[in-house]
Amino acid sequence: MYNFNELNYFITIAKTGNFAKAGKQLGISSSAVSHSMRKLEGRLKLRLFNRSTRNVSLTEAGEQLYQQIAPLFHSINEEVNALNNFLSTPSGTIRINAPHFAIEHIIYPKLRDFLPLYPQINIEIQSDNSWADIVKQGFDMGCRLGNDLAKDMIAVKISEPLKMALVASPNYLIGKDLPKQIKDLDKHRRIGMKISAQHGTELTWEFVENGELVKYQPHSQFKINSSLRKQAVLDGLGITWLGRPDVEKELATGQLVEVLAQYAISYDSFYIYYPSRKGHSNVFKLVVDALKY
Repeated sequence: MYNFNELNYFITIAKTGNFAKAGKQLGISSSAVSHSMRKLEGRLKLRLFNRSTRNVSLTEAGEQLYQQIAPLFHSINEEVNALNNFLSTPSGTIRINAPHFAIEHIIYPKLRDFLPLYPQINIEIQSDNSWADIVKQGFDMGCRLGNDLAKDMIAVKISEPLKMALVASPNYLIGKDLPKQIKDLDKHRRIGMKISAQHGTELTWEFVENGELVKYQPHSQFKINSSLRKQAVLDGLGITWLGRPDVEKELATGQLVEVLAQYAISYDSFYIYYPSRKGHSNVFKLVVDALKY
């Protein structure tokens, strides 16, 4: 029988991509982690990692092993965590992967009221606008719009539908013709974003015209992958496309003006999603219930 600690070390290195980070997460030295992997590779008679002075990456054999055993270890951890059901005070850690917008406007406001009630429940949230593999990266649950969810996931609605808004500051619009059609945006400065460094294309803006989806590629002068997009539009750097809840206050006070409102699109609600496995802990269920819409 193989040493389960070594296999656990292997999974942690694969997730972190670094012996030192893996050792810190496991509470042991990086040299101990490296020694353990050499022993495992020796027993398997296979190289699991390609090593350089700075980086560690999985070999083809290592990738196959990781894909097979990581979900099993995740399932074992879930079953062990389920024993928290026998404790009078729920305790444990839940790791969530979610886009920044959902964290700020949906998830955090709900957890803000939930956490004081359960002082021994820990929540870790990773802000991520890309489409993460929550199982591979060790998250308990993820959050995405309903139309982006994989079919093999359990999904729980946590918000109302998301309406988008194209906005500009009154100062920016001084002396400029207000866009009347979507193509008129070409005449204006635009503020955009890329989902991630790996996602090379700038995020497309989407509208509805005569019941049909219309996609617009902004080719923005300024692109930023953070909440500073709202500050940039407030500062008059151009027009940008944001979730309406993000700018509701500024629209109400007149700090921002909605542009092409007749073409605004609404998306499906945000959902918490997770693998369809049994054995979820009481803590997991409490968090899902707290986030449920």
